[in-house]
Amino acid sequence: MSYNGRISLPEISNRTKIKRICCENVRWTKRVARQGCPEDDDAVAALPDDWKPKHSGPILANYLKQREKDHQNVIDEIFKTAAEINEDINKRAQTLAENLLSYIQQNQRDIDCFIDKCDNADAPLTEESRNKAYETVKKIMMGRIEECADYKKEGLVLERERADKLRILLRGQFQRLVAIGHKIPKDLIHEFDERIYEINQQLLINAKAYSEVEADLRGLSDEGLMRARSSLNQLCLGIGMALRGRSALIWCKDKKVSRQRSQSAQDRTLAAEALPGNIFDDVGEFDAVISRLVQVYRNAVKKVFSGFSTKLTELEKDLGSHLNFCGPVELPKIDLAELDRLIERPLQRLSSTFHRKMGGGSNKTLFEMTGADVVSMQKSICSLGESLRETCSILNHAGHLWDAHLLRSALAQKLTIAAVEDLLTSHDAVELANEVPFNIALEQMRCAPDTEKLHHFYEIIVTMLNKTGEMYLQHSEAEMGRLEEFMNFPPVMASTLLAEFDVFLEKYPRTPIKISSSTTSLPAANTPKRNSSILSSIQLPLPRAIFQTELQEIALKNWRNGFLESFEGNISIVPEELKHQARLWVEERSAALQMRYSLKIVSHAIRMERVKAARDLRLAELEYHETRLESHVNAIFELLDRLPKEASEFVDMDSPMLYPFSDLVERMGINIQSAHSEAFDLEVKKLKMKSYAPRLAKHRQLFEESLTTVEGEFKRLLEHRIQEARISNVRFMSQIKLFSEGGTYAAFEATKTCNALARATDALESCIHKCLDAMHQRRVHLLAHADQQMHPLMKIVEEFVKPQSKQAAKSPGKVDKKKPASKKK
Repeated sequence: MSYNGRISLPEISNRTKIKRICCENVRWTKRVARQGCPEDDDAVAALPDDWKPKHSGPILANYLKQREKDHQNVIDEIFKTAAEINEDINKRAQTLAENLLSYIQQNQRDIDCFIDKCDNADAPLTEESRNKAYETVKKIMMGRIEECADYKKEGLVLERERADKLRILLRGQFQRLVAIGHKIPKDLIHEFDERIYEINQQLLINAKAYSEVEADLRGLSDEGLMRARSSLNQLCLGIGMALRGRSALIWCKDKKVSRQRSQSAQDRTLAAEALPGNIFDDVGEFDAVISRLVQVYRNAVKKVFSGFSTKLTELEKDLGSHLNFCGPVELPKIDLAELDRLIERPLQRLSSTFHRKMGGGSNKTLFEMTGADVVSMQKSICSLGESLRETCSILNHAGHLWDAHLLRSALAQKLTIAAVEDLLTSHDAVELANEVPFNIALEQMRCAPDTEKLHHFYEIIVTMLNKTGEMYLQHSEAEMGRLEEFMNFPPVMASTLLAEFDVFLEKYPRTPIKISSSTTSLPAANTPKRNSSILSSIQLPLPRAIFQTELQEIALKNWRNGFLESFEGNISIVPEELKHQARLWVEERSAALQMRYSLKIVSHAIRMERVKAARDLRLAELEYHETRLESHVNAIFELLDRLPKEASEFVDMDSPMLYPFSDLVERMGINIQSAHSEAFDLEVKKLKMKSYAPRLAKHRQLFEESLTTVEGEFKRLLEHRIQEARISNVRFMSQIKLFSEGGTYAAFEATKTCNALARATDALESCIHKCLDAMHQRRVHLLAHADQQMHPLMKIVEEFVKPQSKQAAKSPGKVDKKKPASKKK
């Protein structure tokens, strides 16, 4: 690498083997680890796709290949482990499916065996036995349904186990891939998130598949139950086991399973005396004609019932969608031409055979009997279709009567709700407008400057809250009253609905039940003997099928009459039921209004508590401000009272800070008294006395200078204490912040506090002058006291300095007393 400075590599001499390093113009720079510059990203982005680093050799390439290989090995290991997990789960799921299949097959065999046991050759199955047998079959089928549900649960458990294992596998191998470093963690996280998303989607798909399989199995179980019931009904009619058609099992969908009619049924239907000639050769053809005719008839009946079922489904979807009455439901007409065409060809073949063997009389009899049966079938089908059409019309009309009532009720409910919502909106607007003065009063209370105004604003707010509570109660009563107005609609709607019911009953009266001749002409099923004629044996299945249809029609008419009778009998309870429904609707909506009022009361109580808390907080703030200001001002005034006293006594005569003037003067007085008492020459005494005069003056001067020094120090101390008091005032003022500045002081309160602090500051200024005057008076007093102590000595000294002649003549004894006894140096 190259730098701005130049670094020369060391040169080695072959002769001296001395290393010489040239370090000219070397600039040492401090290297700091930092991220790359923005230009680095642009440079890397500009590199070609097949770029390879130069001067790297095969090491980097081999390293990158090895890292890619390790990454791919981990991925292959993940896929291998995932395949093992899926294989294990699939085997377990296959085992569950095989167990379920075997159980369903065994269950179906149990049902078939039970139905075979119910087939009695001596007599048909009774209705009570049929019901018991059907309950037994239903219990067996419920076991199959429960097994299907268990299969779904266990399958879902397996699918969740599969998803959990795959997620754990991905999470466990993620750190290995990150450690390999072939891809950055961000890309790995993105790939793993996609794979986990695929696992979750596959879990949802498999769970849905299990649900669909369970639904299909339930449908097949219901179909099998219907087939079993049909078989029991056939046994009850004494027909025996007929053609079952397709199996109910899903794996036998394309296999037709049929059972032979029981021997007892064959004996009951085909037993007859010996026929003359070769008529037995045509019995199979006779049976085919009869079976064909019965099958066509039953298909027509199924077509009629299918149309009725379709109309009922449409009616179920149509109810609740609109009010217009659709009129009678038109069922599809029965194609009688198709019925004739299906019967015509077998009858022609049968007629030609009878004509060759028996003569023309047999042919005429056969056509006459068959034609009568065809006409009976046509009449039966038309009568059944008309009964079904009338029944569907009754259901349609009755359903739309109630639908019309529901629509009227819905309109009344919408009108009531709209009125209540309008009232709620107006009440909310009034309550919202009432919030403005409350918020203003609350803010004024929070910013009250003193306790008197605080209590005044608090009383105003409490009065407003009491009025608000009364207003909430009035609004709630008005809202409940507006909702209770809905109870005026049930009598009107009941009268309207009763009138519609009367019209409905007049339009659809109860019909009498007429028994046709076919029901009376049909021989009993348990008749041991029948006519010897072969025609009677081939006529028997046709009236039996027609008789079944007539029985169904009679049951339908019975249901219709019972429905109309029940409808007419329940009309009397309609008004009470409508009133009860209206009351339930009002109570349900009033519960919401009561909840609204309860929430308002709770918020109102919380607001009252908040107002009390705000009052207490502001009262505490005012008391704290007042206590703090009072304490501060009292401290300042105590200082003002104490400073003049301290200034008046700032120093004493015997203070160590002063020059020891009193001790020196006292000692000098002792020396002067000693000089008086001693017997010295007059001149010697005079000289000694003269030496005391300048010494006294010097002591006086030094004492005054020390007093001046102490006075100056005390002045500086006084100024410092005054300055501290001023600074405390300034700090106190700086801590005063208004509410607009984020503080807790009102404007009036701040002004009052500042005025008190200003008065304290003015008192400090006057205190300075008082202290200076007191110090000056103390100084004068101390100097006067010093002069007073020095004055007797100065007087003695001055007396010795004056001529002593007059003093000696006047009082020689005194002179002897004042002579010093000894001289002290």
